[in-house]
Amino acid sequence: MRPDISNIPDLPGVYLMKDVSDNIIYIGKAKSLKKRVSQYFQSSKNHSSKTRAMVRKIADVDYIVTESEVAALILEANLVKKNRPHYNIALKDDKRYPYVKVTVNTKFPKIFITRRRLMDGALYFGPYTNVKPVKQTLEMISQIFRIKRCNRRIDGKGKRPCLNYHIDRCYAPCNGSISPEEYRNNVMEAVKFFKGETSGIIKELQEKMNTHALAQEYESAAAIRDHIDALKSLSQQQTATAGNDDSDIIATASDDETVFVQIFYIRDGNMVGKADLSLSWGDVTGNIARATEEFIKQYYQDAPVPPEILVQNPIPEKELVIKWLSEKAARSVQIQVPQRGNKKRLMEMAEQNAQMTMEQSHLKQNDKEQALQALLQLRDALSLSILPAHIEGFDISNISGTDAVGSMVVFENGIPANSKYRHFNIKTVKGIDDFAMMAEVVKRRYTRQKAEKDKLPDLILIDGGPGQVSAAMGSLKELQLDIPLVGLAKRFEHIIVPKDDTDEVVILPHTSEALKMLMRVRDESHRFAVSSHRRRRTARLSHSELDTIPGIGASRKKALLNHFSSIEQIRHASVEELTAVDGISKGLAERIVAHFKQERVANQ
Repeated sequence: MRPDISNIPDLPGVYLMKDVSDNIIYIGKAKSLKKRVSQYFQSSKNHSSKTRAMVRKIADVDYIVTESEVAALILEANLVKKNRPHYNIALKDDKRYPYVKVTVNTKFPKIFITRRRLMDGALYFGPYTNVKPVKQTLEMISQIFRIKRCNRRIDGKGKRPCLNYHIDRCYAPCNGSISPEEYRNNVMEAVKFFKGETSGIIKELQEKMNTHALAQEYESAAAIRDHIDALKSLSQQQTATAGNDDSDIIATASDDETVFVQIFYIRDGNMVGKADLSLSWGDVTGNIARATEEFIKQYYQDAPVPPEILVQNPIPEKELVIKWLSEKAARSVQIQVPQRGNKKRLMEMAEQNAQMTMEQSHLKQNDKEQALQALLQLRDALSLSILPAHIEGFDISNISGTDAVGSMVVFENGIPANSKYRHFNIKTVKGIDDFAMMAEVVKRRYTRQKAEKDKLPDLILIDGGPGQVSAAMGSLKELQLDIPLVGLAKRFEHIIVPKDDTDEVVILPHTSEALKMLMRVRDESHRFAVSSHRRRRTARLSHSELDTIPGIGASRKKALLNHFSSIEQIRHASVEELTAVDGISKGLAERIVAHFKQERVANQ
């Protein structure tokens, strides 16, 4: 049923389309609300398929009258961002890159990181795509120029300075220890860093680092080295270009569902960063110029507006958008399509990046689709009742029973969920017994899952044959858990499915996507187990009881542990057995025996 639109005025404003449940499904703006809304309910031959689908769902139309078309544009952008209606072009990945803000418009300026750039008279540098070196640089500036970092109000009452003053991190303007003029000059010296004038300070820091190194003050030298690295990293984010003005370069690539947007930030003639964002098409599928316009309207609501915005194609309401941006920035703003020279070259580079982002997105989507197909095949091959969307894989790694570690990896929807990986240091098993170790790890994992009532996996994969599978199943039965479990033996890539009477062997062709999925989980659990084992073994080799015995350095300790496999075996070795190790003299062997004998006496 067509909604009543007879009372909609012939004035500028914003209209809100609603469905039968009173949900806002589309928001638009118009110079004449009456004319624009009426167009939706006239002939649909010029409408896109999405627009026709939207019109069929419209049950009511609300509107807000504004004083001008520019005011309508601003209100539309705010309402779209707040409500995110289904049929509007929606800005996704709406992240803000960090800026460095210097409050030069205050009596005692501060320098800090912000994600919002306002037209407030402060100095802004950025945006930066990597915040870590920026933080390191601010920390360095705090140490070198002693600039205030706290939020303490400075009211001339001579407050007691904080700890930063006493450790030479601040001049304490709150205490009147420095005049406003001297403090401002100090801040402006620091500002030079963010203008790219870093060569002098880097040279000075390198000299200080060398001085500390020669004095064997290695911690101080390392701290200065980190400052130098941060400054260099900050400089690397400022790749020189041929321009002299500030501009944002906006390029797009699109498929049937998404517009991929690439922004290059040009500041003071330098390309200081880029951003990858995306839009859903909304009701303007295929109209890339309109999509670019919608992006500009949403993005620059709270992003800094440069004097020039470069786009691929002319946008439909260019003059209106320029008027809004100019009012927002309180200066002239231009939207241009570059035709030649360096700006055209930069636009082509941005277009190439947008295309690459789209292709990478397609590859990821293809990976997800292939993983889903593999899981469907796996469900059928193993006769599972549900799709194995959550798979947990287990493996054991040890050398002669020492430093034994169990690993667990998690795959969700066929994709590794690295943050959910776990490793288990074997606690109850002595010597070489992979079966008992597997039983311990599985029991520990699911005892905790059962106690905490966490979601259990759809499938458990054991790296190993019938022995490991039987051990793992024993732990599940002990815990009274019924979770599908299979093993995958490396030699023939046969799938072991435990049954009450005898194990079933499932043989899939090597071209099977289901088998490839199990192999990926198995190989990942093996890799994680080996890496966990190496970390544990390295820690043991680098920190052991042998370190307390005079005459045993890193190489002799490694030789002893490789020969005897454990401290326990060394503890009970004779002098003759110890001298059989390369590099262990009779005198040193006697010292080792005496050390452990004294230890036993002390413990009696």
